[in-house]
Amino acid sequence: MTATAPHAAADDWVMEPGPPYRGLVSIEWPAPAGSSPYACMLGRGVKLSDAVTGKLITTCSDITVYADAGALVTADLILFADEDGEPLLDGKPVLDGEGFRTGTFPFVVAEMRVRHA
Repeated sequence: MTATAPHAAADDWVMEPGPPYRGLVSIEWPAPAGSSPYACMLGRGVKLSDAVTGKLITTCSDITVYADAGALVTADLILFADEDGEPLLDGKPVLDGEGFRTGTFPFVVAEMRVRHA
């Protein structure tokens, strides 16, 4: 999604063709490790949940966040997929000939926060 101008009002935004978003997610990052001013956030321990229901998403193996300053914050999630190739947000993974069936699915990020230490 892009705006017609950097300062355009929400009503002026034009939708570009793109992936159908699979829902809204909330991402909770762990507190930075260490007490140094250069402490870093680690990828392990991230909690991912459905922003509408609050239910944890337990089948995600990778998160790529896109934060376009003029558009939505989105994330591509690598999730287990069901027999039809649809995202499986919880439950048992489906085996195919090469291992667990997975897919990359686009979501809108509704919220991101850092967990307090």
